Amino acid sequence: MDILKKYIGNIIGLLLILLCSKSALKQFDKQVLSIYFHNPSLPLFKGIIRFLIAKGFSFISEDDYYKIVEGEKEVQGRTAFVSFDDGWKGNLKLIPVLKKYKIPASFFVPVRSVITGNFWWEFAPIVIKENPEYTSVEELKKLPNHERLSLIRDVSSRHVLKRSCIDLLELKRLSEHPLFSIGSHTYHHPITIKCSDAELDFEYCESKKTLEEWLDIKIKSFSYPNGDFNQRDIALLKEYEYQMAFTTEPDLDNGRISVYQIPRVSINSNGGTYENIARMLRVWHKFVQPLQQKPLLGIMPTLIGS
Repeated sequence: MDILKKYIGNIIGLLLILLCSKSALKQFDKQVLSIYFHNPSLPLFKGIIRFLIAKGFSFISEDDYYKIVEGEKEVQGRTAFVSFDDGWKGNLKLIPVLKKYKIPASFFVPVRSVITGNFWWEFAPIVIKENPEYTSVEELKKLPNHERLSLIRDVSSRHVLKRSCIDLLELKRLSEHPLFSIGSHTYHHPITIKCSDAELDFEYCESKKTLEEWLDIKIKSFSYPNGDFNQRDIALLKEYEYQMAFTTEPDLDNGRISVYQIPRVSINSNGGTYENIARMLRVWHKFVQPLQQKPLLGIMPTLIGS
């Protein structure tokens, strides 16, 4: 089913690109194309980058993006910003591509995963197996933060997984390269709207403090885990002097962007190149997602994903 879903998604994406790419690309003459990855394959990543280069995009750093959002700098032609969430070890195989094309990139990492080697949701299948009242990761995300953490800690204390997050030495090497920036992705990667005030304060304060001590740099940027945030989050960003924060919202236009709500388009690691190009151009959101909300004969979500 996953292979079929990817194949169908790619066909739909290719059709959308053929029909809409010329008009869709015009929007990026005046606004930045902001994209983020989790753990893409090397072929997918190369395909995305090569498309952008072929279409005349240049790439900017988070410092340049900040200046654009603040109105200190104008968008000069088609411009893209590239970032990565979580700090997957698989991201390291993409570094030669970034270096080859001199592409700046920001990496948003949760501190605890760098220490332990894994992300909390990797233990979710075991939690679900041992606790039948939970049937999915999404259900675990809805729990109060302390309840979810307790379940994860119990399982992780009894099970060892292969490291999937970059380690501290690898993180330091990234931070030392002039093309790359490191940002906070909280301490434990919680669902922040499910945190108590004290828990949330810890996530913002300690993640920044720890990264700065580890890397001997100033942490300026932040990425909201799971894309969730509210006014508590923004208040803490200001209190702990984060310069900017990135959302998972793709459809904000330049007139509505603030430094703490910078849009990004998610690249689907399980999708094909054409599907993801359609996502980047925002035609996927325009034409495919409405079908998912009103599924044809109940099969569209299953066949084309989210």
